Amino acid sequence: MRKLVAAFLALAGSISTAQAGQVWLTMDQVRPYTMKKPAQSIVIGNPGIADVLTQDGDKLMLVGKAPGLTNIYLFDESGETIENLMIRVRSASSDMLVVHRGAARTTYNCTINCEATITVGDTSESFNGVSQQVTEKFGQAQQAAGGGNN
Repeated sequence: MRKLVAAFLALAGSISTAQAGQVWLTMDQVRPYTMKKPAQSIVIGNPGIADVLTQDGDKLMLVGKAPGLTNIYLFDESGETIENLMIRVRSASSDMLVVHRGAARTTYNCTINCEATITVGDTSESFNGVSQQVTEKFGQAQQAAGGGNN
């Protein structure tokens, strides 16, 4: 029985060192994260859910892209795992209004006035319409600032 308990404790100890830290992000927002030590390489399980921007040797900016669950592995120069972060991305629920018309869904950001916003899960018509408007507005702003390709 003692051997069984010792084996269980050894297994539990090895599992706890391999467990992932959990980080919550909000969609379309960034969050700073300080690594335990600088990483040589970073691997993202699903870059459609979350992404990483490197700041300097031990600082990252974690970006929530779409609701869901993924993980991010950080490796040192010898290929050893520094950290395995479980990333949970939630949608911004405060100031958001979701309108369902049958199966069609449109999301609005209601900080001051309610305005349609680009949200994963909305109908293609709503998502693409708002996305096109945002792209056109960005292009106009770039041209006005002299950054457009003339």
